[in-house]
Amino acid sequence: MSLTVREIAKAAGVSPATVSRYYSGSDVVSTEAARNIERVAKELGYTPKSKKCRDNGVIAVLIPDLQLGFYGEVLKELIEQIPRYNYRIVFIPTIEGSDHYKIFFKEMNIVGVIYLDEAIDRDIINYISSKKIKTVMCAGASFDSRSEMVHINDIAAAYEGTKYLISLGHEKILFLSDHLRNIASCFQRFTGCKRALDEIGININEEEMLGCGPVTYETGYRLTKQFLEKKTIFTAIFAFSDEMALGAISALHDFDLKVPEDVSVLGFDDISVANRIIPRLTTIHQPIKEFVTKTLEAFQELDAANSNLEITLPYKLIKGGTCTQNRGVNIYEK
Repeated sequence: MSLTVREIAKAAGVSPATVSRYYSGSDVVSTEAARNIERVAKELGYTPKSKKCRDNGVIAVLIPDLQLGFYGEVLKELIEQIPRYNYRIVFIPTIEGSDHYKIFFKEMNIVGVIYLDEAIDRDIINYISSKKIKTVMCAGASFDSRSEMVHINDIAAAYEGTKYLISLGHEKILFLSDHLRNIASCFQRFTGCKRALDEIGININEEEMLGCGPVTYETGYRLTKQFLEKKTIFTAIFAFSDEMALGAISALHDFDLKVPEDVSVLGFDDISVANRIIPRLTTIHQPIKEFVTKTLEAFQELDAANSNLEITLPYKLIKGGTCTQNRGVNIYEK
């Protein structure tokens, strides 16, 4: 015996009109009602005669400062992929000290949140958690245990990158990083770097060989310039973003130093610009497309009590033309 909309509605505790709106896609229904309808339909084996592409609600993407090309490429991939999941998407900039983001949650049917910034304000995290909305940290490490994560193993990736530089004879390596916050990606990357150097008996002097700041082109340029002006001895630079690496290369150029003949440079992310410079940047590839796919797939099960899922995807060392064998050049005696 075939089931009717009225029977599904009764079992789900909603009105027949709500069931009709849900399957027709003519209007958005609440997240709770949608879950109940889907649960009952699955339990009773109900399949609607005509099921249009329905609106599953809104995924909110909390975006940090967009000066980083990495975030831009993640957003581009989100825009391309999200239609196949029948969600709408809204981008909400996070501004320190502002609670304007609350307007979106009050006025829209937001069923999930994607975090991009690891350093997101704790008040924002607590507010969203109070709404019992599923959250996923895309391409980073989450400080919030209630959020799911999709990322790479940053410790292992940075370890491999440092081992590669060591294999080329580089032991005096300059590291350019974001400020080292516990758990954050750059903290993990620096941990991996230290582990690789520890294995050959080298203890990094952080005051001499570590520069910290936003992982931007400008920071990479500024920090490298400062180290050169202090006449710090190094034969290679490992920058924790491609943009930092490009900034470092520009600073080296302004000091009449060649890459990789005088100094080898290794980046991190493998964004599109890494393949547009000559020589191609040697870097650690992060799978942006797969990050986004796995993040959106996580919202297929909209459980308000997050499962603390952590998905770790593979990285890859991309050997371009900015790293070479250490030639023992003293860059200050050229």
